[in-house]
Amino acid sequence: MNKSVLPSLWRFLGLVAVQGLLLHQVGSSISEYFNVMLYPLFILFLPIQIPTTAAVILGFLIGLAVDMFYISPGVHASAGAFSGFARSIILTAFKPKGGGGYSGKEPIPAPAYFGWSWFLQMAGVFFAAHLFWYFSMDAFAIVYFTTITAKTLTAWILSMIFVVLFCILFNPKN
Repeated sequence: MNKSVLPSLWRFLGLVAVQGLLLHQVGSSISEYFNVMLYPLFILFLPIQIPTTAAVILGFLIGLAVDMFYISPGVHASAGAFSGFARSIILTAFKPKGGGGYSGKEPIPAPAYFGWSWFLQMAGVFFAAHLFWYFSMDAFAIVYFTTITAKTLTAWILSMIFVVLFCILFNPKN
C-alpha cells in the first residue's frame, strides 16, 4: 500500500467526523455566519503529484460525506469537486521559486515542507475559493452577493484559525 494512502484515509475519516459531528452542531447553534470548514484540508493535503481528476473525485466524495451530516444535497460535494480542480491551479500559482518548483521529496503541501508563510498564503487562497464557491452554491442567486461575501469572509477567518490549530496539533507530513 502506498505510504500516502493510509494517512489520507485517516484524514478523510477524521475530518468528516469533526466537520459533521462537531463543527456543524456548534456552527448551527451559534449563528448562520459561524461556519468553520475544516474538511477541505483533506483535499489540500492530498499528495502534490496526484492527478487533478483524482483530486476532483476525492473532493466530490468528501463533500458527499459531509453533505450527509448537513442534509444539503450536493452543496459540499460541489464545493469539494471545485476545490479538487482549483487545487492544482493554486499549487501551480504558488510553486516555490527557489528550487524551481516542487522537488517530489515533499509529499503534501504542508508547513513542515514549505514553511508557514508559504502555507498560509496558499491555504488562504484555497480556502477563500472553496468557501466562496460553497456559499455561492448554497445561495444559488447573485442577489445574495453581499450575504455570500459576508459569510465567506467570516467563515474564512474562522476556518483559517482552525487550519493553523490543526497543523500545529497534528503536524501533517504525509
